[in-house]
Amino acid sequence: MFMTPPDYTLWFTPGAVVPTRDKKDAVFGVRDVGELELPTGRLVACDPIVHLCDDDERPEPFTVTVPPGRYRVQTAEASFTYPYDHTVNAAARLVIRDTPVARWEPALVPGEDAPEDDYFGYGVDAGVGCFVDPAAHHSFPGTDDETGVIWEGLDDSPSGPTAFIGEGESGHTVAVFGSGWGDGLYATWIGRDAEGEVVCFVTDFRPFRFTRIA
Repeated sequence: MFMTPPDYTLWFTPGAVVPTRDKKDAVFGVRDVGELELPTGRLVACDPIVHLCDDDERPEPFTVTVPPGRYRVQTAEASFTYPYDHTVNAAARLVIRDTPVARWEPALVPGEDAPEDDYFGYGVDAGVGCFVDPAAHHSFPGTDDETGVIWEGLDDSPSGPTAFIGEGESGHTVAVFGSGWGDGLYATWIGRDAEGEVVCFVTDFRPFRFTRIA
């Protein structure tokens, strides 16, 4: 049996408060980042600096697909005063439909088994993660050379945790967001409604990795 995920619905509720044992609450805010185009209905979550444009490091899309289209991207921002006075991206969400989530399941790639613990997800080595359609893999040239659309977006990112939509070649887009406190292994979950339909994909950036929930 795989791990039970946190209450992501709470995390994406503006003004929500999660008490911690360190006597400092985490207060959540929500940022609407923009819309992501999924022309094939398949989704990749990865570190864009490491994986985009590199065929040797090309990530697999999740096995669960959705109808092709444009979908809203949001980040849940957690503000802490302990251990640092800082705001981080707690999670990134791709919204497929506006219905309540009834259950969560791990988002897996082909050949990956359902995990028995929290050790699954994608690795981040550059401090950012992304959502992108696999058809856009070669649409952001220069990423591996620290040039191009993604690096421009990082340079021009508004105040607060990094979160933006970048537009590459052929109209392809990528949603880029800072990965919590930095590098690590980050799991993505699929929320389904009571009818079993996909509601959202959520990448958990482990905002409580340096503190303890009460």
